[in-house]
Amino acid sequence: MGEITLHLGDCLDVMRSMPDKSVDAVITDPPYNVGLDYSNGDNREDYQNWCVSWFTECQRIANFTVFTPGMVNIAMWYRISEPLWIASWHKPNQCSSSRIGGFNAWEPILIYNKPNKRVGHDAWNMSIGQQKDVGSHPCPKYLPFWKKMIIDITADGSTILDPFMGSGTTGVACVQTGRNFIGIEIDPTYFAIAERRIKEAQMQPRLELTAHSDTERQDDNRKERE
Repeated sequence: MGEITLHLGDCLDVMRSMPDKSVDAVITDPPYNVGLDYSNGDNREDYQNWCVSWFTECQRIANFTVFTPGMVNIAMWYRISEPLWIASWHKPNQCSSSRIGGFNAWEPILIYNKPNKRVGHDAWNMSIGQQKDVGSHPCPKYLPFWKKMIIDITADGSTILDPFMGSGTTGVACVQTGRNFIGIEIDPTYFAIAERRIKEAQMQPRLELTAHSDTERQDDNRKERE
């Protein structure tokens, strides 16, 4: 079972205390600054400068960084730092409105620097579903998808940092897939939810990793033919 370290506090304070390149990857879902009802609010006047601060620390301490920026923030992130690539999560049952009149059925995923394993297709297709164990968190990431993405972009045994841990979805996914996890959350209520979910995940048998990325399957098929 992987090592788990949880911090209750400001992610900038915690990350500034961490050595350079001390984790394999940052995988996170940061606040989008769209006015959601987080305990400390989601409406910062200094949002871009704040993003520069935490992103700079992520790049310093991690070999690569992956996060969901929110559709409204893509242009801002290109001003801050152009990503190596944009992957996507296609959600066939998504019903959020789009600015062109209709529904926004995909979510961008920004990737900075190359992941530590070969990745197949740059788009994942998975409908989003309800989650009953996330407490009062207003927008938890969908665990089945987060787990699938982590399997596909990180090697077994990797150390993953989530500086915006929220309800602990990244931590649960790491426990279930054999990754080490460092989580940071500033809100005590969400921290308690994350701590509970991760402890419950640790009590369950580890997920058997039978899924491979498309690239890995192609490599396996090629080896069989040789």
